[in-house]
Amino acid sequence: MKKRLNILCVLVFVAIGVGFLPFVYAMGLGLKMGWQHVGDTSTDWEQDFSQIVNAPQMHLMAVDADSLDFATVRNAVSGSEVRLWPGQCSVDVAVDYPAWFSATNTAVHLLSVVLLAVIVVLFLKLIVRVNRGQVFEWRNVRLLRWLGGVELAGSIVATTMQIYGASIVAGQFRISGFAPDYFSYISATELSIGLVALIAAEIFSIGLKMKEEQDLTV
Repeated sequence: MKKRLNILCVLVFVAIGVGFLPFVYAMGLGLKMGWQHVGDTSTDWEQDFSQIVNAPQMHLMAVDADSLDFATVRNAVSGSEVRLWPGQCSVDVAVDYPAWFSATNTAVHLLSVVLLAVIVVLFLKLIVRVNRGQVFEWRNVRLLRWLGGVELAGSIVATTMQIYGASIVAGQFRISGFAPDYFSYISATELSIGLVALIAAEIFSIGLKMKEEQDLTV
């Protein structure tokens, strides 16, 4: 039973690692471009890469089929031209973010890294206790509540900043026939993980209370 639990825990860490792949890929791409341009005094490639990395991202949904601006792209398989309806895109637009938002957004990104580290530590503590046979204890309930609360709080703060940032972009850039899809910024997975942890904590709490009542009656 413990072996199965440990395998599932390893898979959790694998899933977390997969979530970092886009960040690692961007870092690798930057290092590759830097290496290729060693000794190049031109800054054009740096500007191009900076524009790609820092380009504002927009999640879109179609709202008016009669006024959609269609883009065309080349199908690399067949060679034909096909129309494109963007659902998410990065745009080369200089968005004027308020100074307070840029500072707060940077702080939120740093806070997300800290919260992730806290979640990992809490998770490891819980797994170590379970492997030691310390399962139905109040300390585990507290660990689960902290884990779920931190996950929910981090998700809500990050989502709020993303939605507000998207509204700033939408106020300065718009595609005819499309509107910002604010709902797509809500991470149902992260919210569900936090809620599941809180539900598990309450299940443990109910079980412990029932056990204590039975011990008293005996």
